[in-house]
Amino acid sequence: MASPKKLTTESGSQPVTTPAESASPPAFRSMGFWKPVILFTIMETVIVSLILVIFAWPLVNAKPVALPVGIVGPTSVTAAVEEAVNGQAPGAFIWTEFETADAAVSAIAQREVYGAFVLSDAGLDVITASAANAAVAQVLTQVGQQIADATARSYGLTVLSPRVTDVAPLPASDSRGAGLSAAALPLVIAGIVAALLATIRMRFYRQRAVFVAKVSFVAGAAIAGILQGLGILVGNWWLEWLAISVGIAAVGFVLVGLQSLFKFPGIIVGILLFFIIGNPISATALPVEFYPGPLGNFGQLLPLGSEISLLRRISFFPDAPQTTQWITLVAWTAVGAVLLLAGVTLQKKRSRAHT
Repeated sequence: MASPKKLTTESGSQPVTTPAESASPPAFRSMGFWKPVILFTIMETVIVSLILVIFAWPLVNAKPVALPVGIVGPTSVTAAVEEAVNGQAPGAFIWTEFETADAAVSAIAQREVYGAFVLSDAGLDVITASAANAAVAQVLTQVGQQIADATARSYGLTVLSPRVTDVAPLPASDSRGAGLSAAALPLVIAGIVAALLATIRMRFYRQRAVFVAKVSFVAGAAIAGILQGLGILVGNWWLEWLAISVGIAAVGFVLVGLQSLFKFPGIIVGILLFFIIGNPISATALPVEFYPGPLGNFGQLLPLGSEISLLRRISFFPDAPQTTQWITLVAWTAVGAVLLLAGVTLQKKRSRAHT
């Protein structure tokens, strides 16, 4: 058996054995063998459990709270309906009274309410917008049927069905809205992959910044084209392309910036924030009002939540305000650029200190 190689110091006085050559595996029954095995087993279990809780808890505890809904009709009738519904589902709805059905429809188009109940001599009309959220449209339809049943009992009628009108329907190719929900994961992963490629394969910070900016717009164009081709998005392609591109850039620049300051732990923190935490509370499958506490609103402050909300507005509610979503995405991109500049400056100072 060949003896391990030994290195000699410049003076040649003492041989030095390299760590890799001198190290030997610990004995199977020793603490040195089992300590890292046990430690990383516990870490893996805790991390996976936390991820499962973060993803599942908001969905399991989802229920409507302060859901904005419109109502049209005589004051005495609408007041009775509001009281009856609030009695069955306390705190579930925030009611906004409108003079006409057209005013309610306009409010839906502006994303001020999710739908409306119109009570008149002709019966009950339920106005929904499944493109805003299919789950909410279903809830409003069910509540409308309950109102109709209660009215039928009051007047001794046997059958009374509400008329349901979807003023902002999902496209026929994605009638349940599953396509946009499925697209959320690639949207956030695109920014993460861009940052990982930049930090692993590119040495210079300027090169990383140019790559993240370029790949955001190229990948954004491809994603927007695919979503349009599949019939998931049906709005202005140019605006959808820009929204997706800025969303990718927001995640990518922040992660690259964090890596420039804190190395590998910085990227891990960014992934935890944007993917592990941000994805489940992005209001993709459920509306903001369905999440426990402030989680829904917090999710809208993160890039993915803001991006999904913006894409809904561009594609299905073009008359609704979009300023908040654009500002959020641009602000995250700017934060990433500032972090990257700070990392470059710090690196230069360290280099000067060593020279």
